[in-house]
Amino acid sequence: EGTVWIDGKDTHAKGRLWEIRSQVGMVFQNPDNQIIGTSVEEDVAFGPENKNIEPEKIRKIVETVLRKVKLWDRRKASPSILSGGQKQRLATADALAGLPACMVLDEPTAMLDPDSRKEVINIVKELNRKEGMTIILITHHTDEVVDADRIVLMKDGKIIGDDIPKKIFADYELLKKAKMDIPPVVELGMRLEKQQIGLEGPVLQEQEMIEKIVKLYRSKCGGKKDAAR
Repeated sequence: EGTVWIDGKDTHAKGRLWEIRSQVGMVFQNPDNQIIGTSVEEDVAFGPENKNIEPEKIRKIVETVLRKVKLWDRRKASPSILSGGQKQRLATADALAGLPACMVLDEPTAMLDPDSRKEVINIVKELNRKEGMTIILITHHTDEVVDADRIVLMKDGKIIGDDIPKKIFADYELLKKAKMDIPPVVELGMRLEKQQIGLEGPVLQEQEMIEKIVKLYRSKCGGKKDAAR
């Protein structure tokens, strides 16, 4: 139900679907659903080849996107021998080969271990910060969105929260309503805040938490030497 607009274009307009699809790249939960090549570079080249792009330009696109996702050194490898995180990065490279302005990732880390999750999220953050690419990340892992510009919380197909991370994570009742896990560092901040020791929340980053605790310790114990120890 509802309407989705992509850069001012209604996705219901069938005549503009090719234009819309050229602007948006998709990465799914299971990377094996997107990988079809016998080698990493062949897989990435598949999309541009279908658009009849010149071979020389395809080679440049393949190298560019594989370097972005840090898979250039594995370009000759078979996708079947890649780790889960590497496969998801390859799926991201496949989407990037279409030169999209926007990337939509549907729970891309759901099947990954913690280290592989970090790999994929770091790549996505770089695409946003360095390339200026719009990223829409669909996830149940709240720790993956603490750096987001905007969080939209959904329940039963309806929006129940839409704000910046600081305000979303400050609303404990809203998080409970959405049945979302609270990132460990945010939960620690909530518990410390209840102790009324002077910590103001929410605190979203581990480093920020460390700095605030050190500052509190120094102010209460009165010594930089003790705090440093």
